[in-house]
Amino acid sequence: MGRELFAGEIIKVQRIDGVGEEATAQVVGRVEGGSEGYVFGVTMLDPAGVNPWSVVFPAAADTDKPVLRAFLRCVDCDRTEVAYLDEFEADLFLYHHCISRMCKHCGGFTIWNRPHGRSFAGSIATMSHGRIQLEAVGCVRRPGRGNEVVVVKDLARGGLSFYSVVEYPEESRVEIAVPYTSKSPNIYTSARIVSARKTAVKGLLEYEYRATYLE
Repeated sequence: MGRELFAGEIIKVQRIDGVGEEATAQVVGRVEGGSEGYVFGVTMLDPAGVNPWSVVFPAAADTDKPVLRAFLRCVDCDRTEVAYLDEFEADLFLYHHCISRMCKHCGGFTIWNRPHGRSFAGSIATMSHGRIQLEAVGCVRRPGRGNEVVVVKDLARGGLSFYSVVEYPEESRVEIAVPYTSKSPNIYTSARIVSARKTAVKGLLEYEYRATYLE
């Protein structure tokens, strides 16, 4: 603000782009002042019924082990939310800059990204940058070969390993989606097969591949 406000003063708050509702707030006090004006802390007088920011704030983390708090936007309906991501989701989002998740407004899975290029609200735990041990469903596709659903065993920011019964030559290029589901949008990333090892599981020959993502 360019002028002084006083603790206890009642004001109206609304986004300057007109999105969101007008809300009544009470000034708590001045936080700081500088060349650009004064910064004040306010409290919403009806926080449950009015949302001047048009941002959904969860009452609690929606995952058991959150490692990242992110400000996300649904690309279909433009809904914005503060979301808590677990380690697997956070690693995918940090690499792809988008993620597939449920949108309650759209009624299904949609793609979410950062609103207008804004960065994260902040991390809430230490992020592991090593490989994540997991067993997830992925999908590999290659021109002329169609799609193949595979089992992904570990995941890192630079690549992954997966098991397949199909033989892929080393140095071949593929596209990989992890996680994969036939019922929602999937994000495919270009990758290169860097190594292959034959294995036998219950008498069935399969291959363990390591792939690195391509820029």
